Amino acid sequence: MTDWLGGYSAGWEVQRVDPSTWGDAGALEGVRSVSIDRDCTGDVPLLETGEMALVGSLESAWYRIYMVAEQDSIERIAMATLLFERISARTQRGACEVKARGRSTLQPAADRRMPRGAYAPASCDGAAYVAGILRECTPAPVSVDGSFTLVDDVVFDVGCTYLEAAWTVLNAAGWCMQIDGLGRITVMAKPTDPALALDDANAGLLLPGVDDDFSIVDVPNRYYAVDDGEVAVAENTDEGSMLGYPQRGRWVDKVDTSPVLVDGESLEMYARRKLAEESTITRTFTYEREYWPNVFPFSVVHAMQAANGIEGDLRVMTQNIECGRGVKVTEKSGMEVMA
Repeated sequence: MTDWLGGYSAGWEVQRVDPSTWGDAGALEGVRSVSIDRDCTGDVPLLETGEMALVGSLESAWYRIYMVAEQDSIERIAMATLLFERISARTQRGACEVKARGRSTLQPAADRRMPRGAYAPASCDGAAYVAGILRECTPAPVSVDGSFTLVDDVVFDVGCTYLEAAWTVLNAAGWCMQIDGLGRITVMAKPTDPALALDDANAGLLLPGVDDDFSIVDVPNRYYAVDDGEVAVAENTDEGSMLGYPQRGRWVDKVDTSPVLVDGESLEMYARRKLAEESTITRTFTYEREYWPNVFPFSVVHAMQAANGIEGDLRVMTQNIECGRGVKVTEKSGMEVMA
């Protein structure tokens, strides 16, 4: 196993993936460069995209990117499995360089529309429902870790994609998905245990310089939940809260006309839960670090780097993975702060 705190060199290879077996089906020749971006922000995240440049031709297909790390031994690590399609080409002196864009194993669910009138039924296991609709679309393996129960039917808008439907159900329960390097999708509760510790023992992973952003602009302190003529209101009147009415001196409202109740909660409980979620502000830190395996969007990073102004448990939001002689990760992580 590679000691990621020690020196190592990295090579790269790209394998075509057989969608019927989800195994490697032969190396792609002529690859010049490859990069990977991960992002769980936004309403309907794909979680992962990438870019690739190669000399030669490229068929639209699934491809798996491997890092080949060499230290005392050689270790081959799957970094991402993406659907690559050609976007441009440049021919010079008889050589054709192709540029391609890659999208995650969730892309087939973003391309397909739910049937008219489709809905997730009340009392169903929401996690299993999401896994089921994803399996209808993607060739990648889909697994579930845990379960939650929907209280009411969740009816999807006309034209809703399978991916929009999946995130609608998951967001109702505060759940998520992660995709590993082999492209396998896991439907899961948001992790609470750290996948990486940026502490004294791992101080060498964090490169100097950390950007810190925190803002309460437009964050509501009053939440309206409206369902079939019934209205529930939750208000923040806490004098000790920077968002509370006594501190701000005004109401900042949010109106939710499509509440999704889970695990037996009432509309009033839902409004209080959603206001608490909205009042949990994300303080973001952007930094560069060396590679560490199995850290994905939604993963928790435990940071204890006072000298760099970063302390506490952070949830990974975005990653840019620079593939070269080693791996440099530019990461944005958020710390949840009750304002």
